[in-house]
Amino acid sequence: MRKIIAIDFDGCLCSNAFPEIGTPHWEIITRAAQERADGAALILWTCRVGQRLQEALEACARWGLQFD
Repeated sequence: MRKIIAIDFDGCLCSNAFPEIGTPHWEIITRAAQERADGAALILWTCRVGQRLQEALEACARWGLQFD
């Protein structure tokens, strides 16, 4: 069975600065990336929509995170 991890954006992957992108929390980002490399599925959990969601996804991509 594959592990599935839903991870929040604002306040978890980065500091809460909504509607801006907060400071990345590298320890959590690194752990999430490692979990995915080990076979876990990552789901971005956020209430952001539209352009704000796109900005969050782009930030995650810059930080090396991809989602399933």
